[in-house]
Amino acid sequence: MGKKSTNLQIQERVNTVYQLLIKSYSRFEIVQYASEKWDVGDRQADEYLARARQLIAKDSEIERPEWLAAAIARLVEYEKRAGREENLQVAIKALETQAKLLRFDLN
Repeated sequence: MGKKSTNLQIQERVNTVYQLLIKSYSRFEIVQYASEKWDVGDRQADEYLARARQLIAKDSEIERPEWLAAAIARLVEYEKRAGREENLQVAIKALETQAKLLRFDLN
């Protein structure tokens, strides 16, 4: 096994495992990835997994108003970008989705 990891390396590894979990990698695949990429054993990979799962659980605690505000902000950015690129279909779709999320009646 390799030398002791820094806090920054550990955080980067936990973030990588987080992304792998989101992509539906299994425990076996993640442990194998950790062994190949970081030269760590099963126990250390399981520690990264546990910490990544805690991050996922924390992300899942978001309240509806917070999620809605973040979603609207992203859609506004999509609308702006599409407008600048003269992609009017995408801009209109982003605007329609904003209205739908905010429950504006477009009829």
